[in-house]
Amino acid sequence: MLKAAPSTTPVRLNLAPMVDVTMCLLIFFMVASRMVQRENNSNVDLPIARSAKDADKQELGKRFVVNLRDVDGGGVSYLVQEKEVSLADVFERLRAERRRDADVNCVIRADRDLPYKYVQAIMVCCARADVRKVTFSAVPRGDGGG
Repeated sequence: MLKAAPSTTPVRLNLAPMVDVTMCLLIFFMVASRMVQRENNSNVDLPIARSAKDADKQELGKRFVVNLRDVDGGGVSYLVQEKEVSLADVFERLRAERRRDADVNCVIRADRDLPYKYVQAIMVCCARADVRKVTFSAVPRGDGGG
């Protein structure tokens, strides 16, 4: 007596969840890269430094980025999150960030030809706001000229 062959269940590969996850990841990385690009793309002509090196992202912690641009006519423009603010506003925002996170790191990105007194003013704001970590952005010698 012959037995009937067991019925096989057709195997179907459902790709819809994988496509959903892929789309979510794609959107996340597009938004995240846009935020980093906005933070680091303020038309600031960074200074060249022989000892400049990439900082470990974990070392930077909670970043508060201040961009200082040289304004034609000898002034300076302070930019926080791509919005022009006053020096007093920079101080208030630093102090608020310090209250939220004691380990806040102020990243100063200044034009290479900007007089030092403007960078010093930001450093004074950091000291008054009790921000103890300050990082300066620069271009390594091989990447920017010189």
